[in-house]
Amino acid sequence: MSKDGAQLTFSELIQRHGRVEVPLIQRDYAQGRADQEEVREEFLRALHEALCRQPDDPRLPLNLDFVYGSVSKEGTSYFNPLDGQQRLTTLFLLHWYLAWLDGCRDEFRNLCVEDSRSRFGYQVRPSSSEFFDALVRFSPSEPTNSVPSISALIQNQPWYFRNWRLDPTIQSSLMMLDAIHEWFVSSQGLYSRLTDSERPAITFQLLDLRNFSLSDDLYIKMNARGKPLTAFETFKARYEQLLRELYPQETRNLNGQPISVAEFFSRRMDTRWSDFLWPYRDPESHLFDNAMMNLFRSILVTTRDPESEEFVDDVTKLRSRSSKSTYAFFAQKDWLDRAFSQRLITLFETWSCSTGSFNRCLPDDRYFDEQSIFEKACQNPVDLGYEELIQFAAYGQFLEYHVDDIDGEVFQGWMRIVFNLTVNTEYNRPADMQRSLESIHGLAPHMATILEYLASEDVPVSGFSREQVAEERIKVRLVLAQGSWRPLIEAAENHPYFRGQVGFLLTYSGIDLDTSMEDINSWDSDTLARFQTSFSDYLDKASQMFDRAGLSSLENSLWERSLLAIGDYLLPARRNYSFLVNLRSDQASWKRLLRGVVLKSPQSLVLQSLWQQLDLTKDVASQLDQIIEGSNVSDSWRLALISEPKAIEYCRGRMIRFGEYGKVYLLKRTQMNGSHAELFSYCFFKQVLEPASEAGQLSQLSPTYWETMTSDDEPGVCLTYEAGGVVMTVFLERFYHGYLLSAEAGDGLSGEFETVLIDHEFSESNGLYTKDCSFDEARALIWSLDENLASLSRE
Repeated sequence: MSKDGAQLTFSELIQRHGRVEVPLIQRDYAQGRADQEEVREEFLRALHEALCRQPDDPRLPLNLDFVYGSVSKEGTSYFNPLDGQQRLTTLFLLHWYLAWLDGCRDEFRNLCVEDSRSRFGYQVRPSSSEFFDALVRFSPSEPTNSVPSISALIQNQPWYFRNWRLDPTIQSSLMMLDAIHEWFVSSQGLYSRLTDSERPAITFQLLDLRNFSLSDDLYIKMNARGKPLTAFETFKARYEQLLRELYPQETRNLNGQPISVAEFFSRRMDTRWSDFLWPYRDPESHLFDNAMMNLFRSILVTTRDPESEEFVDDVTKLRSRSSKSTYAFFAQKDWLDRAFSQRLITLFETWSCSTGSFNRCLPDDRYFDEQSIFEKACQNPVDLGYEELIQFAAYGQFLEYHVDDIDGEVFQGWMRIVFNLTVNTEYNRPADMQRSLESIHGLAPHMATILEYLASEDVPVSGFSREQVAEERIKVRLVLAQGSWRPLIEAAENHPYFRGQVGFLLTYSGIDLDTSMEDINSWDSDTLARFQTSFSDYLDKASQMFDRAGLSSLENSLWERSLLAIGDYLLPARRNYSFLVNLRSDQASWKRLLRGVVLKSPQSLVLQSLWQQLDLTKDVASQLDQIIEGSNVSDSWRLALISEPKAIEYCRGRMIRFGEYGKVYLLKRTQMNGSHAELFSYCFFKQVLEPASEAGQLSQLSPTYWETMTSDDEPGVCLTYEAGGVVMTVFLERFYHGYLLSAEAGDGLSGEFETVLIDHEFSESNGLYTKDCSFDEARALIWSLDENLASLSRE
């Protein structure tokens, strides 16, 4: 191979020129650096694939493009690469590793060692060439599969100098050797393939610049203007090759001409799709590469096969913030398959078919905001929640099935069902998403007639909340049987807090969710009118109680207290009970209470009773006050919460916990290691002691509420007496059905006060005086103690 530009192997380059020296004007070796993972992995993947192919594979050899340089003939001829040093250095390290792996050390020495020196070196730093000289002489005795880290093995050798840790070329080489080890440790016989010049696996084209009358300086200036390929450019080049393998015979029409799928992708990406994505380019780089790679990643998540055993692992990796959107990452588990490719082409063709704008296919964004999801996928795909990903998958699936005939109303009907099912199903992990996607795949053939399909009693639908599936069935039966139900149901579904979950209105109206189509068709006009009137009435009351965010705000916790005046509506939340929160996904939310209506839970009956007592033609707040004032509550804890609005307001996390000795804890957060009070002592303080102190009715005892942040200390009321340097405290806390008063006389306090405590039947133990008493007794006792302290002070 004598002509410049002809294909050479690395071994032929060494044999031709005797030595390769990276000149001073070049930079350090960089392919092994931590920030070059994408470049490194892509290159090693390509090398590994080429070496593992059969020698007669028509795709061989893998051509690494041109290596530019010049030949120096000062004394001994050697080659100075000006472009290609990164590829050549990696090939040199690969030769060293595979020679060790395959037991070909003698062959490697004959090729790469001369007079105990490496025939490949760096003039950039003396230490770099010293390292390569030492490396070629190093013959590890350990088998490669017993070595966890090549870099650690080398750094532990006596010939490895500590100051080499400052040489970036050496450190990059060590990291590259570790990467090579990961890729090739399980292979065999690849050294002979790497050095085979008759049927080469890996080659490059050598170009001597001097033969083209180009100076080194000119080339350096030209090369300095170049930029590395972006992640998208790398993806595009590799993906086009992959499309040729995925679609070897299939074609697509472009401008009336059938062309290969790979060529279709390439042309569209360079023209119509690029024009469509141009508005979403980065404002600094003016490239849309990041948006494109992020979008690919979002599509990958939604096209994973939910029946695959790898689904959970695939989705977890694709949604990880630590993973970069690159071709190497996407290709590592063959994710760039036909399912992804078909979806990608369908979506891009659909979105880009309107010149100068995003093409929407749905009549409105009530059930799926196409452009918003698209933009979110472009900006940060890992921010797409499970609900959004399932909806995106269902959206893309419909387009694939109906790409040539998209009926907006039919599409809207499909997305409405998907929306209602997903937003009212809880998703905490990829396995939850997997079950829903399996169901979506099963429903896909029936997308155009989804209402009629769901109306059937014999069709199972799993993967979503069972209550919501039952609700969707009864709603489609009602709509199909009586068209007058559609505006009523859609008006309820479109409430921004209910978001499709309106089964509670149907249940309150007297309609069972398992009512058959036959029974619905048998209703007479009076029955139908009664159901619809009741449904509308409950919807009006529900809309009065709930706004966009959740429970509408009324002063003094009127909604919660009026419900407690009727019954116990609280829902359990692990060890606590909740007044309910607005978050839709919380285990103790208003949404969960509404879901409990269809299950006829005791808490839901409390809510129904409240709504039945409301008259929307009158002031709602006044009616709630009347319900609270007219309540006949037997539970002491409910009575305490009803009587003191500030007790509920104290609970910022909307939680209480029932404890021992009749105590009920008010939690500012959700656990006892956060600030908490005790309900009955807190009410005693707010309703009795604080007002009395502010009115001057307590002259000696100063009350404060003592909240705690640990379960070891009990919260309660601390009444402090201080006079003449003497401090005494009386502590009030809940105890069974009454209160426990504890008093401790400070040093120097007259013994007469101890006599007063004994006279009030306090028990004494080690200087601590305690008394168990009822509410009225505790109140009277505190006033009596205050009067006695006043008398002692006058003395």
